[in-house]
Amino acid sequence: MSQETIDIPQADILWDVALVPEAIIRGKTLPDEIAGYIGTKVARQGLYYTQAARILGFVKPGRSGEPAELTPFGRAFANYNQVEQRTALRRMLLQREPTRSVIAAIRASEGLRRAEVASVLQELAPLAQSTALRRAATVAAWLCATGLTEWKAGRLYYCGPNVPVQPSFPQQYAA
Repeated sequence: MSQETIDIPQADILWDVALVPEAIIRGKTLPDEIAGYIGTKVARQGLYYTQAARILGFVKPGRSGEPAELTPFGRAFANYNQVEQRTALRRMLLQREPTRSVIAAIRASEGLRRAEVASVLQELAPLAQSTALRRAATVAAWLCATGLTEWKAGRLYYCGPNVPVQPSFPQQYAA
C-alpha cells in the first residue's frame, strides 16, 4: 500500500472539485467557505473537495484546519477555460494516483466491475470494503465525467486516448 485513505477521493462531483482553485483565489480557503462556494451544504464536504483538489495537484498539502493554499498548477487551472480544464483534468487523472492505477487495471482487463475497482483501491490504501466501494463509485464518476471511461453492462471500460499508462496495480488485474 502506497497511499493513505485521504489519498483516495470521496468528493463525488469532479466539476465541483474543479471549482476549488477558483474558490481559493476568491479568498475562500477554509472547508466551510469552500463548501459554500461550490454549493455543498456542510464543512465536511468542503474538506472532501479540498482533499480531492490536493489529490489532483491543485492544493498544497497542509494540516487539517489550516487555510488551503494553491499550487502553481492550481493557480493556472483556475484561469483555464472549460475546454482547457477538461484537458488538464484528463491529464491529471491519467498521471496521478489512484486514478492512474484504476485506468491501468481497466485497460489490462475486459473492463472492471465496481467491486474490482474497489479492490484496486484497497491495494493502494487501507480501506474497509464498504469504504472502498463508495470511493470506487467516486473514482468511476471522475473518470466518466472526463470521458476517459464509460459504463457498459455493469463494467467500467476505458475509452480515453491511447497513451501508455504505467501499471502500478496488482497482477491479478492483468489480462
